[in-house]
Parts: sequence; structure tokens; C-alpha cells
Amino acid sequence: MVFAKADGIIDLRSFEDFKQGHLKNATWLSWEILPESLNALPASPSKLYLVGGKDEIEAASVLLDSKGYDVTGSLVIHSNQTMQAWSEKLPGLVESGSNSKVLWSPCALVAEFVDLLKTTKLEFNLEEKARPAVLDIGCGGGRDAIFLAKNRMNVTAIDHEAKVLKRSKALAALSGANVKFKCCDIKKEGCLPNQQFDLITMVRFLNRDIFEYIEQVTRPGGFVLFQTFTEGVEKFDSPKNPNFILKPTELAQVFSGFNIIIDRIDTLDDGRPVASFLAQKPLTKT
Repeated sequence: MVFAKADGIIDLRSFEDFKQGHLKNATWLSWEILPESLNALPASPSKLYLVGGKDEIEAASVLLDSKGYDVTGSLVIHSNQTMQAWSEKLPGLVESGSNSKVLWSPCALVAEFVDLLKTTKLEFNLEEKARPAVLDIGCGGGRDAIFLAKNRMNVTAIDHEAKVLKRSKALAALSGANVKFKCCDIKKEGCLPNQQFDLITMVRFLNRDIFEYIEQVTRPGGFVLFQTFTEGVEKFDSPKNPNFILKPTELAQVFSGFNIIIDRIDTLDDGRPVASFLAQKPLTKT
């Protein structure tokens, strides 16, 4: 089956119709919300298979093609009876219910950090039953913030672009995650919270002016996590501005008073090098 080879099956119909019957492993993203929910998709260029009405499929195909996705096929569904007919042609491949497959994923380093917590190789310094307080600076599409919130953390996520945060909020609602999103410019007074955090993340974003702030508001026993572009990325044309590119060992020098857990160079799927850095603030000063 063509749809079985796709990276994602996107069902563009209403949620009620989706619940009545859909292809197994399908993801519900109605055409009405798709344009503002591209952060719910896997990274392009992924192969996507579309399910829905003819007009919805045509409109979605144009949009997804413009974003670099490969629409490999589609299934036109005019009514619930049409899907029922397909369930008879495709025994075992159509199901009912609200189960919608999650196609997006957080930054690999964020996922690795949560795995380390779950395997008790790392732990927060928290009072019993307290949830870690997290600050995601430059949260973008919100995947990392939402992933951490789904893992029982109290997350504040900051970005200066209102349009981007609108998509982040939509994905949080779709994912059933509670995140405190804040739209502001970190260069302006009052943007960055005046409190301590158990984890501060900065992914694909860099502002050296707030390194001191990050060190100060990280709670003893808390963590800092960075994954952003490093030297060598210039040949990929994005980014080129040195203000957004880390130097080798730069983070280790800035956070030399922390216990460094991860300090390595990783490569994104598109070939760009990123510095992956995770360090824990000591409980007492050394």
C-alpha cells in the first residue's frame, strides 16, 4: 500500500469524521488547522499521504509542496460510508476512535536529556512531588517546550515572533500540553523571568548577552541545555552571522563552574553541525 510507505498519513477531515473511521497510524490535522500546524508534521522533505475531500486534498497538496514535502498519494473520502467501504477493501487497516499518531519530535538532545532522567542517570534537586521549572528561550515552534511539559515539567517558553507562538499554542492545544508561552524581546527589560529554574534550554538560538542571566537563574542542581549551530555551518549559507554561531569549547568556557555532562558536535539531517551541550550547576560553589 502506498500509504504504508509514507512518513505520515494526514487525515484532513473533521475530527468527528476521523473518529468514525480512519487509516491506522493516521494523524488528524483538518484542512482548517493545517496551515497553522506545520510544526505538527515531520521535518521536510518527508513523504506524506493525504486523506479527505477532493478540494481539501488539492489545497493541502499545494501548501505542502511549497513547504518542501512530497505528497506521495491520496485517498478521496466523500462520506463516512466511503471510509466504511474502504475498511472492507482494506481489512485490518481502518480503525475508529480518536487515536492520532504524533509525527513531530523534539530536539534530539532534549529527548536524550529526558531519557537520562527516566533512567535515573540524572536527577533534579527538587522537593518531594515538585515539578521542575523550565525556561525555553527562543522556543520557536514549541516542540521542545511541549515535549518537556508532557513529561511533567512546568514550562515557560519565550519567543519574540507572535506568528510563531500562535503555531506553538496550536500544537500545545493539539497535544494536550500546558505551556506558559510569552511573546517578548529578551533584549527588553521585563521579558526574562526573575526566578530560578531547574532547566534552561536554548535550541537553534543564540544570544551571548544572556549567558550571565542563565547562570544566575539556574537553580543549584539544575541544568543548562544548548543545541545550536557551531563553526563549520557557514558553508551551508544558514546561518552566516557569527552572532548566531558558537565557537569550539565556547560553552564549556562560559559554564566552566558547572559539571559538564555532554559537550560534543552533532550533525542535523541537512548536514549542518550543531554544538550539543548539557551541564549541571553544582549544589555548592567549588
